[in-house]
Amino acid sequence: MGGDDQRDDDAATLREVVDLVHRHLGLDAVGIVEVRGDRGVVRAWAGRPGLSEGAVNEMGPRSYPGLVLSGAVPALIEDARNEPLVADLPLTRFLGVRSYVGVPLLLSDGRPYGVLAGVSCAPATRPTARDVTFMEMLGELIRKSLDRGRHVEDVRTHLQDIISNERLAIAYQPIVDLASGHCLGAEALARFPGSMRTDEMFQAATEVALGVDLESLAVSKAWGALGVLADNQFLAVNVSPEALLTLAPRADARHEVALDRVVVELTEHSLVDSYELLRRLLAPLKERGLRLAVDDAGAGYASLRHVVELRPDFIKVDVSLVRGVADDPVRQITIKSIATLAEELGATLIAEGVEEVKDLEAIRALGVGAVQGYLLDRPSTDPADLERWSGTRAAATARSRRLRVV
Repeated sequence: MGGDDQRDDDAATLREVVDLVHRHLGLDAVGIVEVRGDRGVVRAWAGRPGLSEGAVNEMGPRSYPGLVLSGAVPALIEDARNEPLVADLPLTRFLGVRSYVGVPLLLSDGRPYGVLAGVSCAPATRPTARDVTFMEMLGELIRKSLDRGRHVEDVRTHLQDIISNERLAIAYQPIVDLASGHCLGAEALARFPGSMRTDEMFQAATEVALGVDLESLAVSKAWGALGVLADNQFLAVNVSPEALLTLAPRADARHEVALDRVVVELTEHSLVDSYELLRRLLAPLKERGLRLAVDDAGAGYASLRHVVELRPDFIKVDVSLVRGVADDPVRQITIKSIATLAEELGATLIAEGVEEVKDLEAIRALGVGAVQGYLLDRPSTDPADLERWSGTRAAATARSRRLRVV
């Protein structure tokens, strides 16, 4: 099950729980409120909307959720006006809450998540101790959903911090012409603090609706390499189809950008929703010299469809085909077929992930035009390496101060 499907299922589960409590106990409102510091987020609600706003606006240690989580008030309050700690709270004084039932919600590791709570403004409707037990049981049943929800929020907070503070470094790796040995250009590769891999970070960002923001930051940080690379070398940046739909119009509005030195590597293993729209947005950029590469060719149907629909300038053979190609006739046949397709399209074929000399020789014999991989050079965040690949170390020394790498 995909991330979006799982989140939808978890949200539906929380709604079902509050609806069940609302119906079963006959309260005016029931909600699941996540507590994050002094901020509350209503994750599910049933009943009077005004009470939902009050529950969130009144967050903090001296609030119904805060007092429940700290154990300062009992789970069941039959008459809030007679409970000193809540009698003067806005929910009690201004919204007329008379009785309250709330149970702490805990994550699997014991950390507090928030509360499952219900309120009644009618004196005749009062929850009982049995209702507390019922709600505690429901809280345990939804714990896995709460775990997943908290993880998503933690990831979103982490990514927002990375984006806001630009805590992202760029490594570069050369792409080398096999015939001449000349460095054609360099691919920009994002690097993040912590243990999460780059592909995992971008996937996580997409799942929490921050993918375009993160890709935009990576492209912006990579741009400084154009001040170091030679005029006949390109900068390759990885962009997903979704982000390209947003970034293409922005690039078209920036006429000072030298797009003839930029290659956009189209990532993603999924199909594009509208190739026609993508072609239309790319058309003015390609007129200014922007070139397109399709990444991971041979890894699946999606990359082949990208090639057919977009007619790229570069086709990058997936590392899964490159590694071990010297000893594998099937890989050789596959790469040869892709090389034939590239020749028909007038595209340059690039083999990624070259690590062995024998694989390099096999790739050369198969008609691949350019290579990239550890055998040639590892990705580097050192500006001196980018200068070395450009072949203009002396001229680049002054310009390297503008290179935004860590």
